[in-house]
Amino acid sequence: MQRPIFLEGPPGVGKTAIVKQAAQECCINFLSYSMTHHTRQSALGLPRLVEREYEGKTYTVSEYTMSEIIASVHDSIKRTGIAQGVLLLDEANCVSETLAPAMLQFLQFKTFGQHALPQGWIVVAAGNPTEFNRAARRFDAATLDRLKRIEVEPDVDAWLDYAAQAGVHPAITSYLQCKPDHFYLVRPDAGSTRLVTARGWEDLSRMLQTCEHELLSTDEALMRQYLQDEETAIDFATYYNLFCEYRQTLDIAGILAGTVQEGEQELRDARFDKKIALTGMLYDALLVNVRDAMQLEEALRIVREDLLACKSADRKDDLEAALTARVASANDGGAVALAKQKLVSSPQMVQATRVALLHECLNAARTHAANDGAAETAFDAAKAPFNAACERQRAMAQNTVAQSDAAFAFMDRAFGRSQEALVFVARASADPAFIMLVSEWGGDGYFSHSKSLKFNERGLDLATAHKGLSSSLTKSRKFPIGILLRGASLIPKKSPCT
Repeated sequence: MQRPIFLEGPPGVGKTAIVKQAAQECCINFLSYSMTHHTRQSALGLPRLVEREYEGKTYTVSEYTMSEIIASVHDSIKRTGIAQGVLLLDEANCVSETLAPAMLQFLQFKTFGQHALPQGWIVVAAGNPTEFNRAARRFDAATLDRLKRIEVEPDVDAWLDYAAQAGVHPAITSYLQCKPDHFYLVRPDAGSTRLVTARGWEDLSRMLQTCEHELLSTDEALMRQYLQDEETAIDFATYYNLFCEYRQTLDIAGILAGTVQEGEQELRDARFDKKIALTGMLYDALLVNVRDAMQLEEALRIVREDLLACKSADRKDDLEAALTARVASANDGGAVALAKQKLVSSPQMVQATRVALLHECLNAARTHAANDGAAETAFDAAKAPFNAACERQRAMAQNTVAQSDAAFAFMDRAFGRSQEALVFVARASADPAFIMLVSEWGGDGYFSHSKSLKFNERGLDLATAHKGLSSSLTKSRKFPIGILLRGASLIPKKSPCT
C-alpha cells in the first residue's frame, strides 16, 4: 500500500544521492534504474508460449518472462541476504509512450507484467521538470494521483554537510562558503544552457584530487569541463590558484602538530578568502585522520564479533577452519554483517579493513608453533593481531584529538573567536565521524568552541543518532572500543561511552 514517491527537481541536484543515503541509513538494499534505457519488452519481459489446461482442454497461451528490473531486485536480495530495499526509477517521466501504460500499472500495483516487486521493497521515482529536459513529459492526472510528489531544490548548506562526509576537495567547499550563490546555476543562453550543479562540483573534486595525486597541472579549461558557466569557471580557477599558493606557504602539518607558533598576525590581517581557505585546508587534513581512526574502530567492533564466534573451536584446525569461513563470508556477504552496524565510515572501507584484520588473525593461527594444537593457545595467537590493532587505533585517536586541539588553538591565536572559527566548528559538528571521535576520546578545543557557539546540543544529537552514545562525554579512554582481548576470553572494558 506504500504510495510511490516522485522526486522532481533540476538536474544534478542530488535526487539519486538522497535515496541512496536513505537506504544506507536503513541498512537496506538500493537499486537504481534509468527508465530512458528501457523499452516495453525489457521492462515487462518477453512473451513465450506455454501449454495450459482449461475445462479439460489444452490451450496454447502466452505469458511474459520475468522483467529485467524485477529479476535484478531478486538478485540484490540473494547477493546481500537482506529482504528489504528501495527501487529507484530514474527519469521516470521520460519513458516512451509504449512503456507509459506499464509504468502506470507498476506505480499502482508494483507489478511489471505478471511479476510483482517483492514485499519489503518501496518504489521511488525521480525526474526533471520539463523546462530542464526536452525528453521529459508532465505526468497526467491519473499518474500523479498515484504518487507522493516531493520537489527537490538545491541547498548549499545541506550539500556542504554532505561534502564534508564525502571528502570533497577543500578548495571547493571553502570557495562555496565564500560564494554560496555560485553553488547551483541554470542560465538559459542563446542555443545552449549554461549550468553549474552539485554533481559537477563533486566530479570536479575527484578530478582535482586525481590531478594533485598524479602531479598534473590544472587550468581554466579543465574547470569549464565541469562548471559549464564561464563566469563561475573563471572565478573558481582564480580561487583554486590562490588556494594552491596558500597551501604551499602555510604549514598545515605543523599547525596540526602544534609546532607552528608564528604568522598569526599576518593571517589576522589577511583577506577573508585566505582565512576560509586555511580553515578548509585544516579541516580537510584533520578529517582524513579522523576517518582513518573511526574506520579502524568500526572494523575492530565487527572483527571482535568474528573472533567471538570462532572462539568455541575445539582444536587449532577447527579454529583455522572457522576463521577461513569468516573471511569467505566477509568477502561474499559483507552487506549482511554491516547491516547490523551503524557506521559513520564508508561501509566498503570498513569491510576491506575487516577482511585485512581477519587475514592477519588467520595467518597468526596458521603459523602458531604449539605442538598440542590446543584451541586456547591457538586462539591466543589468533587474537594477537587484533590486540595490536586496538593499540594502534588508540594511538591514532589520541593523536587526532591532539591535532584537533592544536588546530583550534592556532585559530584562536590567528583569528580569535571569529567567523572562521564558526565555519570550522559548524563543519566539524556536521561530520558524524568527528562527533564520534570527540564523544569517545574528548576534545577540549572542540567542546570549548562548540559551547560558546551553541553547537554542543546539535553535536550530541548527532552522536546519539549514530551510535546511541550516552550524553555524558568522557575526556579520554584507555582503549578505543573497550574490547581488548585478554587471556583466552574477551573481556569488555568498562567505559561511560559504551
